[in-house]
Amino acid sequence: MRWTRVFAGVTVLVAGLAFPTAAHAVDPTTPPSTGAPSATSSAPSLDVPDVPDPLAIAPSAITELTTLALRYEANLSVAEDRRKEAAERTRDADRQRRVARAYVAQVVDYAMSPSGDPFARKLTALAAAENPEDLITGIFSTEQVTEAQEGHLGDAKRAFEAAQKLQRRADRATAIAEKAEKAAARQLAQVGKLAEQLGLGASSTPEGLPQTRAEQEAWNDRVATAWTSYRKRLARLGVKAPSAARLKATKGVGTATVGSRTVQVLPAQTIRMIDALVGRIGQDYSARNASPAWSCGGVVNVKNGYDLRGTPAQLYARTVKVPTDEILRGDLVFSANKKSGIHHVGVYVGDGLMIDAPATRAQVGVSEVPAKPYAVTRPSLGSGRNTPPNGSADSPTTVCNATRPVAATRQGWTFPLKQGSYSISAGFGMGGSMWQSTHTGQDLAAPTGTPIYASRGGTVSLQEVGWAGTLITISHPDGTAERYAHSSKVLVEDGQTVSSGDEIALVGSRGNSTGPHLHFEIQVDGQFIDPMPVLVQFLTNNGAGKGWGGYSNGQVPRGVLCAVGDTMLRCDVAKRAKRLAADYAREFRGERLDFATGYRDIVGQIQRGPEGTLVDIPGTSPFGWGTRFELGDLSKAQSAWVAKRAAKLGLKGEGNGTWSLPTA
Repeated sequence: MRWTRVFAGVTVLVAGLAFPTAAHAVDPTTPPSTGAPSATSSAPSLDVPDVPDPLAIAPSAITELTTLALRYEANLSVAEDRRKEAAERTRDADRQRRVARAYVAQVVDYAMSPSGDPFARKLTALAAAENPEDLITGIFSTEQVTEAQEGHLGDAKRAFEAAQKLQRRADRATAIAEKAEKAAARQLAQVGKLAEQLGLGASSTPEGLPQTRAEQEAWNDRVATAWTSYRKRLARLGVKAPSAARLKATKGVGTATVGSRTVQVLPAQTIRMIDALVGRIGQDYSARNASPAWSCGGVVNVKNGYDLRGTPAQLYARTVKVPTDEILRGDLVFSANKKSGIHHVGVYVGDGLMIDAPATRAQVGVSEVPAKPYAVTRPSLGSGRNTPPNGSADSPTTVCNATRPVAATRQGWTFPLKQGSYSISAGFGMGGSMWQSTHTGQDLAAPTGTPIYASRGGTVSLQEVGWAGTLITISHPDGTAERYAHSSKVLVEDGQTVSSGDEIALVGSRGNSTGPHLHFEIQVDGQFIDPMPVLVQFLTNNGAGKGWGGYSNGQVPRGVLCAVGDTMLRCDVAKRAKRLAADYAREFRGERLDFATGYRDIVGQIQRGPEGTLVDIPGTSPFGWGTRFELGDLSKAQSAWVAKRAAKLGLKGEGNGTWSLPTA
C-alpha cells in the first residue's frame, strides 16, 4: 500500500500570493462559498485500508530501543570502570613486587659480601627462583640470617602477599569487564536488529519520494524540462490556450492540430497554475508563510487562475471528481487515512509524477503519484459538491512542518535536566561497590551548578542522608514519588508545592559520589522502578518526540535530507550551511569550513560521545531534527567571522561551535 507512506504530513502548494493555514484546521482565509457542503456535515466514513502511518514508529518500540541503548551504555561504563580498576590494581601489584624484590636484593647483596660469603652460592641460586616466595622461604631456612635481614625478608613477604591480593582483585575486575563487554556487544546487536526492523536506516525514505537528494533533483529537473518543452511546443505551433470554461464540454482538455502535429491543449488557468508550481520547485516552505516560503494549507490563488485556497479537505469538497484512470496534468491528487481523513494534495504533471510539498521533504518538489490515491479532482471543471470523510482521531495525527519539539510538560512531566546539559552514566539495577545492593535510579552526569527541574508537580520533602546529601523527594497523591540526590544547592523548602518544570536544585557531588551528577529515582508505592523507560515513553509520545514532517527525533529518512560535506541536514538548513561555507572559503582564501556533526539518527545517537558516554537519551538529541550542525576547530578570528555571517543567514549560535535554524 505505497500511498500510505507517501504523505505523512499536510502538504502545501502555493502559487502566487501566500496565505498561512493551520494543519487540518479551517483556513483562516475563508474560501469563497461555492454551495458545497461543509466538511462537518454528515461526512462519510473513510473507506480506505486501516494501515498505520509508517512515519509514526511505535512508541513502545522506541522505548525498547532506548532501554537497550541505556543498558548498552551502562555495560560499557561498567566495563571501562572495571578495566581501569584492573589496570590500577595491576600497577599497584607490580609496585608491591618491586618493593619486595628490593628488600630481597638487600639480603642477597649482604650475602654476597665477604661477611656473607659462606651463603653466597645458596642465596644466588635462590635469587634465581621463578617464585619469589621460594626465595624468601629458602633464606628464612638459613640459620645465619641476621635480625636485620629477617626484618627485610618479612617486609618482602608482606609486599608479595599484598601484590598477590591486588592481582586477584585485578583479575576479578577483568572478568567483570569481559562479562559487561559481552553483554554490551549483545545489546548493540539487538539495537541494530531492532533499528533495522523499524526502518531507521538510510533506506527508510517513504515510498513515493526519492531515496537520495540527487534523485530528487533529477526528478525535479525532469519535470521542469518536460513542462518547458510543452510550453515551447505550444508557442512554436502558435496555439493559444483557451479558458477552462471553453474546454468544460471536453472534460477540461482539448487538442490542436497544426500541419502534421497534434498537441494536447490545457486550459489557460491550468497552465498558469503549473507555471507557478514549476517556478517554486526546490524552494523551502515553513509553518510561517513568509514569501517565498510555503505554508501548511493547500494550493492557493494564482492571478487569473483557479481559487485553490484552503485545506486539502476543503479543496476536495469544492472541486469535481474524475476517475483516477483519466488523470490529466493539472488535476489535484488527494491522499487520506482513517485517522486524519484527507490530509494531502498534489498537482499531477504527467508521467506518474506530481508537484507537492510534503512535510517529509520541507521543500516543494516532485513526488510519485500514490498507487491508490483517495481521489482525483479537476479544477477546470468548475465547482464540485463532495463531502470529505471525517477522520477518527480527535486531533490531527500528522504534523505539518513543525520544527520545534512540543514542550516537554504535557501530562505533567518534564525531564529533570535540560537537553544537552548532561550525559548518561550509571543505570538502574547496576551492581557495584558504590551501592549496598543495586543502583536504585538513573545517574545523569552534569557540571556542578547545572539546574535540576521537577519532573512532576507535587509536594517537596527534604532529608539529610549520608549517601545523598540533601535528598529531595517530590510526592504525589497517587502513591508515586521522584527523588533527587547529590545536589550542590537546594532551591526549595520542606513542604513546598512545586509544578512540573520548576527549578528545584543544582547538580552537585555531595554524599556517596565520584563526581557531579544527578541521581534520579522514581518510586511506585515505595518500590523503585527504572525511570528511563517512563521518561522516554513520555518524550516519545508527548514531548520531544514529535518533529517536522511528522517524523520523530532521529527518525528522519536520509532521502529527505541534504548533504553538506560529510554531514546531512534538513534541506533549508543545508542551504544556509552551504552558503556559509562558500562565503567562508572566499573570506579565508579557499579554506574549507569543516562540518563536524549534522543529523544523527537514533542509532547514531547511541554511539558514544566525545567523553565516552551517551550525550542524550536516544530520540531526544538536538541533532536528531536535522536542523543543527557543529563546526570543526576555528581560530578566534574565524569564529568571530562565522558568528557574524551565520547571524545574517538566519542561523542561531548554540555555543561550542554549534549552529541551528531558529523556529517560529
